[in-house]
Amino acid sequence: MTPILHAMLGKGLGGLEQVFLDYQPILEAYAAARGAACVGAVRAGGKVAAQAAGRVPPFAALPAYTDWDPVSRGAARALVRRLAPSLVISHGQRPARLFQRVTSATTRLAVVLHKPVFDLEPSRTHYLCVGRHLAELAIARGARPERVHVIPNAVTPPSVLALPFARPDAPPRLVAAGRLHPKKGFDVLIAAVALLRDQGLDVGCEIAGEGDERGKLEAQIAALALGDRVRLVGWKSDVAAFLAGGDVFAFPSHQEGFPLTLLEAMAVGLPAAASAIPGPLEMIEDGVSGVLTPPGDPAALAAALAALIAAPAKAQALGRQARTTVLAEYGPERLAQRLGTALDAILARA
Repeated sequence: MTPILHAMLGKGLGGLEQVFLDYQPILEAYAAARGAACVGAVRAGGKVAAQAAGRVPPFAALPAYTDWDPVSRGAARALVRRLAPSLVISHGQRPARLFQRVTSATTRLAVVLHKPVFDLEPSRTHYLCVGRHLAELAIARGARPERVHVIPNAVTPPSVLALPFARPDAPPRLVAAGRLHPKKGFDVLIAAVALLRDQGLDVGCEIAGEGDERGKLEAQIAALALGDRVRLVGWKSDVAAFLAGGDVFAFPSHQEGFPLTLLEAMAVGLPAAASAIPGPLEMIEDGVSGVLTPPGDPAALAAALAALIAAPAKAQALGRQARTTVLAEYGPERLAQRLGTALDAILARA
């Protein structure tokens, strides 16, 4: 077996980058067991490259201006010539397109699908889908079913646990986290908090994350006179600890793949009110391990949050079942098993 090349050219440190980091040690162990290596390739100047400085084995750093410019293409071609990989696994469309252009027709390609926007390359590409809905979409668009593999995201079980509603004298604390982007629906959550206030419920809400939507969300908070109830607290270095301090996790997204933040909240044992969209629909059994609400509907989200607050024992039971689900289905061991099974199938057909 020749090396595996594992590429991710994102510049930030979000969900896609974290999944790349979760895959890398699994791929290294898989390749080593077969007398080969797995080389990770990341964006030169990106946050993953900076965080991984001094890593052993080191990541290869590639320029990532576009997927067609001569500098990026030349660096990718040189890496392929040096490694002669049997398989290239890409996260995101830029590395997928780049390595499709610079590899031979005999090199197997695999693309990790994190969201429903992707190219379809039918001749030699496999699709590693973080959710069943993405696998179904890939097949519907023409991918051969034997080249489509479902590998849900995973989280390491945290060392902290939530104790929802353990402070009877304190107002319930709603927590949320993610990039401040329109698709995350934090405006819906803020509107829901205003409705809860108007219904006489004393609740606080903290939203962790940064992004281009901060200004609009701050303006919304001010317009609704929620400055004493809703806080945008920025990125948190320890997301699990932040989430564990809450009573209810709110997840009002409009579009997701298989969201890590929701997995993290479930892993600490928080009851969650989440949008009934692909991704969360696979993760949560409504009324058993969380509550699902129509996306984009502040009134429905407010009603779900109010119901959880009104029945703390039921909410605590939902949180316990959510944690049980994550530990059984979405831990590192299950990720390694699923990824290994997919690699066996891909390389057996090479």
